[in-house]
Amino acid sequence: MNDPSLYWLIGSTVLLLCLFFCAKKWAWARYALLIAFIAVTLLYLLWRSFFTLPTIGLVSLIFGILLLLAEWAGFLQSIVFTILSWRPFKRKAIPLSVFDELPTVDVFIATYNEPEDLLKRTITASLQMRYPKEKLNVYVCDDGRRKSVQALVESIGNATYISRPTNEHQKAGNLNHALTLTSGEFIVTMDADMVPRASFLEQTLGHFIDPKVSFVQAPQVFYNADPFQYNLFFEDRITNEQDFFMRRLEEGKDRFNATMYVGSNALFRRTSLENIGGFATGVITEDMATGMLLQTNGQKSVFVNETLAVGLSPETYADLLKQRDRWCRGNIQVMRKWNPFTVKGLSFMQRLLYADGIHYWFFGMYKMIYLLAPILFLLFSIYSLQTDLSTLLLFWLPSFVASQLAFRIISGNKRSVLWSHVYEVALAPYMALSVLSEVFLKKEVRFNVTRKGVLQHKRHLLWLTSMPYLLLLGLSLTSIVLVGLHFLTPMTIFANSDMLYINLFWILYNLVALVMALLVSIERPRFRGAERFNVDINGVLTSDKREIECKIIDLSETGARLMVMNREDASWLSLDGEWALSTNHLLQVPVTKEWINTKRTVAYVGISFDAISQHHYEALIAELFVHGKDIYSEREYNNASLLNAMLGFLKKTEQSPKQQERQSIRQAVSVPIMLQADDEIAATITDLSLSGCRVKMSDGNVPILPDQVIEIVGEDERIVSKKARVQWIQKRGRKLEAGLFFLPKQGD
Repeated sequence: MNDPSLYWLIGSTVLLLCLFFCAKKWAWARYALLIAFIAVTLLYLLWRSFFTLPTIGLVSLIFGILLLLAEWAGFLQSIVFTILSWRPFKRKAIPLSVFDELPTVDVFIATYNEPEDLLKRTITASLQMRYPKEKLNVYVCDDGRRKSVQALVESIGNATYISRPTNEHQKAGNLNHALTLTSGEFIVTMDADMVPRASFLEQTLGHFIDPKVSFVQAPQVFYNADPFQYNLFFEDRITNEQDFFMRRLEEGKDRFNATMYVGSNALFRRTSLENIGGFATGVITEDMATGMLLQTNGQKSVFVNETLAVGLSPETYADLLKQRDRWCRGNIQVMRKWNPFTVKGLSFMQRLLYADGIHYWFFGMYKMIYLLAPILFLLFSIYSLQTDLSTLLLFWLPSFVASQLAFRIISGNKRSVLWSHVYEVALAPYMALSVLSEVFLKKEVRFNVTRKGVLQHKRHLLWLTSMPYLLLLGLSLTSIVLVGLHFLTPMTIFANSDMLYINLFWILYNLVALVMALLVSIERPRFRGAERFNVDINGVLTSDKREIECKIIDLSETGARLMVMNREDASWLSLDGEWALSTNHLLQVPVTKEWINTKRTVAYVGISFDAISQHHYEALIAELFVHGKDIYSEREYNNASLLNAMLGFLKKTEQSPKQQERQSIRQAVSVPIMLQADDEIAATITDLSLSGCRVKMSDGNVPILPDQVIEIVGEDERIVSKKARVQWIQKRGRKLEAGLFFLPKQGD
């Protein structure tokens, strides 16, 4: 006990705990104390490293133990991963013909504040599932009590609007309320942005012929690029970050009757739900808890690994972090309320897999240990391990190479070790904070709905989000500078050469992932109001004078890009007139020509859909989603090296996207208008384009919010009675500016 480090560590920890629990009423005080403790600790370690280096052994011992625990945790996770992935497990399809009489099915579309255009898409597609209409009921469960959503449901027809006076238990409470008002034998849960395919019930419902099956889960598949894909310009090189879990790991869990319910794209036997008291409440991740309780006492779950519904993943990196924070906290809450090791009726493998699923979210803690270990050695001479280079290479290198090869084989080119390292490093600081906050603070966190349909017109760095990466990068670069001084000058900074080489490699390995995380934090502009899909569909453009054959090469809900092979036909397109587009599913949809680009042998035409009727909208959704090709299942990591990602980012980040070049042709105007939201708001359009406008309001406190749908009223013929969605809001002094995206016109 002669080492002052030990006295300082014990005393400061006791002081921290006293102050920590004395500040229960002020959450900000807890965080301030925690940050202050970390800062003082770092300063103390810095002082000790320069003045009393030999007495710092206690800190090295503590960090060495943490590193050992992280290694063992990773080893256990790798064992479970190998068990899940080593042998693929594929369910055989069971057709609907196994039923003597088809059962009734209720579709619950849960919504709170999602944009109405997303909701309309899901409702329309749900009504087009192939199933007898008299046995299929679609319910829109609106926890936001929005009159506009009720009007939307009534305008579509064949669907029922459900609301409730309160919002207790968030989504789970919303679904449980709907259970009390409906009577279908089976329940389908759909998120507001998930669009089912026509075959959804055909490929899932038959599994319920086994009376022990309580629920059937299909994977969540995303048709838009997630922030890792989009911000790195790597949409065609890597799959969605969630695909590996949604397709490969869920399939492995199915072998052990441990498929995880993921909140959407699932079917339930009503009696099974009633036996457990409905959807689980009291935790953020009610889906995971519900699925686990439905697998007790011999009940079965089924995973159908087919693309049966597609939806939107988080579109900004900040939203992705909020979503992961919610999942992390929710898993820990489930562990606290329904511990898999104590819940009655689960098998050993079910307990193991659910515990492993909860344990996974502690990866942020482990990864932070791996990130800090080489920094602490190179800056403060704090050892987390002590060995010589030859011994480490003898034991570690074969293991590292073997893990790379094994992961490549097991993952089926759906993920790589290096990209997993990037994902974990990017999320680590935030997941570590989520774990610490949920485990120790147990702070009640408000349920956050992930924003969808986000548009932004400028590239920008998320400064607050990127602060952990900048701090770690700064410390890493400082460490490398010290290594450079050690090799390039007479100074002898590091006495142990073997440990120097080990930690230098370690910090360089981490540095690459930190750079990638920082690049992901640079939000790339999003200009489109609707995702555009590459397609290959034959179509016909018609007018009162001519019929022109064309090929649709990309398509969205708001427009399309066409290729016309006949140059003579292209010349006709340059003339004014009314045109309509027809395909197998679309019939005479009115279109407006936006641009024409004539090449040597072909012409490309950009069109927008004008005054779409509900019938035309249904046909468009059928073409895009309900009967569209499955282009998602075969995506792999092709030419997806981190070097290519970095070089591609540097090459493309300064380029203006083609859609920006077209949409940036904006006209400076000064048009007085009225915005009709909850109240009428006087505003002025300051610039105008085909896709949207910028408005200025003299009052900086007007009640409008991002994603809100409003109506623009004015006398100018270009904006008469247009509906628009608020994409961004910016306060300039006492005035307020907003960017509006025009929504497609809807006919009768």
